[in-house]
Amino acid sequence: MSIATSTNGGLRVRANDQGTPLQITIEPGELRREPQELANAIVRLCAEAATSAGLARRAELERAGVAEPVLRALRLPEPPPRTPSAVVDEGIDSWLRRG
Repeated sequence: MSIATSTNGGLRVRANDQGTPLQITIEPGELRREPQELANAIVRLCAEAATSAGLARRAELERAGVAEPVLRALRLPEPPPRTPSAVVDEGIDSWLRRG
């Protein structure tokens, strides 16, 4: 389970890794919004909470040694690809290095 909160904190959704909302908290000020806008925000928060819960579940299963084909069959979200934080230039001298 995971919780997603709107940027202003007026909406909070707790959902499982399938996106099923388990708890929805709506502050009184949020009820002034258009119904469709409020519904869209709740659905968006359900999706965010589901992704977060799914990533946590995947990590838990990976730590437990569950094979990749099984994880794919469960259709859990995959973490975003990691990008290298620094590029190493081999064989290229830099003015910052004395060589």
